[in-house]
Amino acid sequence: MVLSFIKRILTCTFLFFFGVIFFLMIFRMPTVIFIAYVALASVLVNRIGDRGFIIFIILGSFLIRLAYISIINTPLESDFKLLYDAAVLFSQGDYSFNQQVYFQEWGYQTGFVIYQGMVVRVFGQAGGITALKVLNCFWNTGITLLVYLIARNFFNEKPSRLASVLYSGFVFPITFVSVLSNQHISTFLILLSLYFLIDQRLIRMRRVPRGFIGGFLLALGNIMRPEGLVVVTSLMVYFLVLFFSADKKWRRMERIAQCLVVVLIYLAVNGLASRAIIKSGINDQGLMNNNVYWKFVVGLNYESKGSYNEKDYKLMYESNLSLEEKKELQKELILKRLGINPLKLANLFMLKIQTMWCDSAMDWSYKHILMSNKVVYLFSNPVKFSDIDAVLKDLNELYIYTAIGLSLLGMLTRWKSQMKDGLLIPVTILVISFVIYLFIEVQPRYAYLQQPFMFILSGAGLEILLCRINAFNLKQVWARLWECAKERSEQEHRTKMVK
Repeated sequence: MVLSFIKRILTCTFLFFFGVIFFLMIFRMPTVIFIAYVALASVLVNRIGDRGFIIFIILGSFLIRLAYISIINTPLESDFKLLYDAAVLFSQGDYSFNQQVYFQEWGYQTGFVIYQGMVVRVFGQAGGITALKVLNCFWNTGITLLVYLIARNFFNEKPSRLASVLYSGFVFPITFVSVLSNQHISTFLILLSLYFLIDQRLIRMRRVPRGFIGGFLLALGNIMRPEGLVVVTSLMVYFLVLFFSADKKWRRMERIAQCLVVVLIYLAVNGLASRAIIKSGINDQGLMNNNVYWKFVVGLNYESKGSYNEKDYKLMYESNLSLEEKKELQKELILKRLGINPLKLANLFMLKIQTMWCDSAMDWSYKHILMSNKVVYLFSNPVKFSDIDAVLKDLNELYIYTAIGLSLLGMLTRWKSQMKDGLLIPVTILVISFVIYLFIEVQPRYAYLQQPFMFILSGAGLEILLCRINAFNLKQVWARLWECAKERSEQEHRTKMVK
């Protein structure tokens, strides 16, 4: 009797203390927000029709982002200010910005300057900033919709919807729309190009016309921000697989034709745009990158963990080096930094993986508020903005780790099964990006292009989970638990009777 009482006391104590620990771990504010959001999303995706869902995801995503830029007024700083100032000059017909070292070495930024300059010309210098932020909301809403439209070519309707809704609530892109970055419009155009190339549900076009449109949109995305090469390489892998999997000769020829059209249109549009920029006098460097090694110099700096640092910048740009001397010095630094202890180099890679794929870039949006130690009032209660920042960053990590976890679950499950060929595109883009960013400069915001592909792939994991949940009969589980409890009670009663 005493032994049984002690067992019960210890068991209850264990359940109480570890229950409290579990409660504190799970029911932190970011986790509560995330669980509530996912639960609400799960209900909505089951109750809305196809057309209703598209309206919901467009309006919901756009209004959330519009509300954010209405509340947070992010000031221009760093490269974003330099690019906007150049856009203002362009809108006035003044191309003198092209004499700056920045545009001489990285002429590829000129395309984005022209885009911003055209907006400023319409809305004016003061209204241009607001107009560009609203356009960022539009581009990112388009990205959210494209996550859904692309995902449902590979997965069932519900996991595709959930993947899109998850991206819609992803904190980083919501906050980043207040920053005048070229990543918004570029990523939208790249995703739109891929949608035209792979969609089999809404778009009824032959492969070659698809290739024309896809290649053109991809080129426009690259003109805004030069990340198209990663996508083109991924598409070539995709078309190579399609070529070898085709069972008929005419199908193989069709795949080759589509691949050639995409690549040729992509190269032609980029080349013509660069030549037009030179001919018009906007920038005599066109869309060239005249300092290819710089990203590697910074990316292999162990002290700065592969991120931008003033020491390297001053060494390159404040030492009065000629262009050739600068290139030679950069080559020497790259070889020297690659030649460090292998364990140290591996550690650098691990630090860069953490920075690139897991860290938060939300400071770009509201760093000015954090630095002012501002206190805001929520329901009449004073709250430090630094506390809000901590919640947002934890919530952002939950979204990232959920997307990565679901992607891994889905891909591992499909490892031995037949995976749809189109999934090779997001997989290859992520693999190539992962390898490239081991060697070049990293910032958390550089993952902006790759993140939608992670959420698309999360549809694979969501599909597995939804299948398991549908197969899970809750009534049978409760009945079985009731039977076990009843048997245990009867067994204890018999034991007492024997005693």
